[in-house]
Amino acid sequence: MPKYVYTYFDARARGEPARMLFAAAGIPFEDRRLTQEEWPALKPKTPGGSLPLLEVDGQPVTQSLVIFRHLARIFGLDGENILDKARVEEIVEYLTEVKNAGFKMFFAPKDEESQKKAKEDFRGTFEKSCTRIESIISSNKSTEGWAVGKKMSFADIMLFEAFETGLSKDGTILDKFPKIKACRAKVQTNKKMRDYLSKRKPSSI
Repeated sequence: MPKYVYTYFDARARGEPARMLFAAAGIPFEDRRLTQEEWPALKPKTPGGSLPLLEVDGQPVTQSLVIFRHLARIFGLDGENILDKARVEEIVEYLTEVKNAGFKMFFAPKDEESQKKAKEDFRGTFEKSCTRIESIISSNKSTEGWAVGKKMSFADIMLFEAFETGLSKDGTILDKFPKIKACRAKVQTNKKMRDYLSKRKPSSI
């Protein structure tokens, strides 16, 4: 088995899906968590000057979505057939749009006009993306309850992770999207994920 070292800050943010993929697959890895104070010294030594960073037997893999997709493929969590793989990717892309809009809103300038526009942009992206995801999940013919196909995939993991911060602030944000809520609940019932989540350190983002 390859030796995996995963480096990111001690928070969820853009790094958590990889940790969840390792947990779902039951694959051991070194979870290297940096403080903000440690990052400046390490940054020039990283290939892209950014995190997260995955090392596989010492070979670096950069860019968060590349890392997540790579792990999903090798762990068999990327869909069971060609169409399912496309559906998983589709859901992940829509969720990435939501997360990016959320980050833009979080880091938007604090003046009233900028805040208003960022919130409007986020609401529009959230509604569009969640509506499309709900439709994709509804097209799944399996009765197992997962987003795509008959077993848990990267799509389910991303569905769980992408809304955690939002739900911690407003527990009603997914009330219009029951299929998404059901998939998130399904992730929590998976033994490996339940064990991981019960031990996970709290993070506000």
